Amino acid sequence: MLQAGVTLALLSGLCAGLPWALVRFIGWPLPDHLPTMAELGEVLTARLPASLLLDVLACGAWLLWGAFVVELARCGCDLVRTAGRPGAAWRGGPLRRVAAVLITTVVVSFVGRTALAASGGGGAVQTGVSSSVTAPLAVDGRTEDVELVRPPRAGVHDSLYRIAQRCLGEGNRWPELWRLNAGSIQPGGRTLTSPSLIHPGDRIRLPPTPTPAASTPPQRQPPPAKPTTTAPPSPSPPPTVAPNPSSSWEPGVYVGLGLAGAISAMLLVARRHHRTTYRPGSGRRDDDLPVAPVVYQLHLAHQHAQTGPDEADAAEPETMLELGKPADEAAADMALDLAATHGLGLIGPGSHAAARALLLTAMTATGHPQIVAPAADLRGLLGVSDGGADLPECVHLVDDLAAALAHLDSQTPRILLTSAPASEHDRTRLQHTLAGGGASTTVLLLGQWHPGATAYVDTTGTITATSPGPGERLRGRRAFSLPESATRELFALFDAAHGARDDHPEPAAESSHGLEIAGPPDPGEAVPEPVSTNTTEAPRDVAAPLVLAVFGQPRLSWRPDLTRPDQAVEVTGSLSRRLWELLIYLALHPEGVPRAAIIDSLWANRPAQDPAAVLRTVLSRLRSTVHKATSPDVGDLVAVQHGRYRLEPAVVEVDYWTFAGALARRRTTTDDQHRAAANAAIVASYGGELAAGIEADWLAALREGVRRDALDAVAALARARVRSDPESTLELLESARDFDPHNELLYRDIMRLEHNLGRPDAIARTLRLLEARLAEIDETPTAATIELAERLREPQSSRLEPAWVRHKVPLR
Repeated sequence: MLQAGVTLALLSGLCAGLPWALVRFIGWPLPDHLPTMAELGEVLTARLPASLLLDVLACGAWLLWGAFVVELARCGCDLVRTAGRPGAAWRGGPLRRVAAVLITTVVVSFVGRTALAASGGGGAVQTGVSSSVTAPLAVDGRTEDVELVRPPRAGVHDSLYRIAQRCLGEGNRWPELWRLNAGSIQPGGRTLTSPSLIHPGDRIRLPPTPTPAASTPPQRQPPPAKPTTTAPPSPSPPPTVAPNPSSSWEPGVYVGLGLAGAISAMLLVARRHHRTTYRPGSGRRDDDLPVAPVVYQLHLAHQHAQTGPDEADAAEPETMLELGKPADEAAADMALDLAATHGLGLIGPGSHAAARALLLTAMTATGHPQIVAPAADLRGLLGVSDGGADLPECVHLVDDLAAALAHLDSQTPRILLTSAPASEHDRTRLQHTLAGGGASTTVLLLGQWHPGATAYVDTTGTITATSPGPGERLRGRRAFSLPESATRELFALFDAAHGARDDHPEPAAESSHGLEIAGPPDPGEAVPEPVSTNTTEAPRDVAAPLVLAVFGQPRLSWRPDLTRPDQAVEVTGSLSRRLWELLIYLALHPEGVPRAAIIDSLWANRPAQDPAAVLRTVLSRLRSTVHKATSPDVGDLVAVQHGRYRLEPAVVEVDYWTFAGALARRRTTTDDQHRAAANAAIVASYGGELAAGIEADWLAALREGVRRDALDAVAALARARVRSDPESTLELLESARDFDPHNELLYRDIMRLEHNLGRPDAIARTLRLLEARLAEIDETPTAATIELAERLREPQSSRLEPAWVRHKVPLR
């Protein structure tokens, strides 16, 4: 009211006070008659009187006042037309801006106060006013639905964006769902604390929607007063700030490129570790490695930073996690240096998030660190009731700081996370530990640390104050931050990448074939996969002008002369990253795929405002790029039939289609010979890792499934040939070793066959090759494998021979 009163006084003074002052003190500034030429000459040649100067200034003041009144009127009209939004009223010259400031201040002050008074001031809801949150359903005629989070399908997880797109018709309305469901209790007692942490089966409340009105609406009657049965309005949830589009999925994550690169490397290692546990021939497909959303987002952000933006993504909004700026990453390195030399204390509302980020950065930067932390401090940092739950094996929990310091003295770990010591004795002992441990001990303290450096981190993550000394260089920088949920998920990834592997205890060799690989899956338990309807394997009279290879590094070749199909020109470099991803996705779905599936897979983490328009743009760019690199006469590469997109078989040949055709024959045939021929075709057509070098969420599960299909075919052929032709079986397993170079089970069976064929020297070479392969993922052969190799190299180890060897079955 004071602001509005001052503004009104100033506005009244300019509109009415200025004309009154001009009339009262100066009067009429213009002459009472039209001057003649002689009078004008006399005035111009004579000395300029003060009264004439005042009259000239008064004329200018009257003109200025008139222009201001005009701008004030125009500004008022603009505010009326724009319904009180002052944005358009601020454009113009200085007079326009002054008028806009004055009238906007008055309008906003009085209109805001009037709206507040109209709402009742006390929080009561007026009768007849519809509210999607507080109004009862019986009053406003609305219904509220609940949507269940769907399980992942083909590697694509459900999200609030997809639920909003599916149920509300617009994916960008997902903040409404989050505001409505923040803090809700989900099945199992879990609380929804983050928009990215939704699990299959969670109940997501949808905004109330109007119910269809009856054809003849009844007369509106005042509802009877039933204070005992009418439910009171439920309090609305506290306002929640929607995440910034530049850091979707996981709000509060701000880390550097170094940590994102380490997370990408750990994800690769964890996937390799997971692959080594597969037993060829088992047919398992339900043991995918779970990847948390924050892990995959960091992986995508690292890939995006390495490869740079793609021109095909120009029409898509940027939804990658925001990685730290170089200055902030340098500040994080400086903070870790201070923690390793003098110790670093963190205080303020953002200190815990900064401590979590620094801890993860130090863990990934030092390889295999040892972390010591009191259980109470770690529980407070991670927000869990059990401090040892889901922690990597390198984290050692102790009771208090004294036990942590004793552990430091005995094992000298690299990272100590604890609260600032309260007693002088503990402070002195910690100083001695820092002085003796050198740069190998990093100390992160939650609280003030006077002997070293202390930094104050505010709610936005900015270091606003530091203690005097070397820590002053951190002032003004934004500290890295991690929320509790993201930290726990990264801990789980760290454990999966560096934890101990299953020892694969050696089972008894089956008497039928003597191999360790498992038998075929139970037909009653196996889930049949859909059979492809692609007909590209039919004999061709004319070769296709394009050849696409998706096994190994993707390659696209063009045959300028179809009469000489062996002569092809490679045009791989003409396609951008996004075009390659779309081309591979269509190649791996030869029967065609609907538009919604393409959008959900390729744009799962970068939702566009208009997905259909973006897909049309990318398809148009794909067609034009292929035509420029080859010839317009090659035809249309992508065909659309009945709403399904697929590659045209008459235009392009794909090596994966041969593999898929053989796989379909194996699933549908009942003849053993035909099944063996299909397995041989699967092994022959598998050309290595599917789309090597292409990183996509939808591709990881499909890539692993194709590799397992090839391994299952190898296992089936090996079981069928081992008794009659062990030599070809050995060659078959050696070829399968290229499919899965880190699977110890294959190496064990290779060593068994080498022993049965009388090649003890080859067993030692196989073991050395296994050691070299496992060193690539920082592992060593298990004790069972080493013991098996030693027993097989012993003379007269017939107890390991299968029955078909002991009974002198002749070899072919």
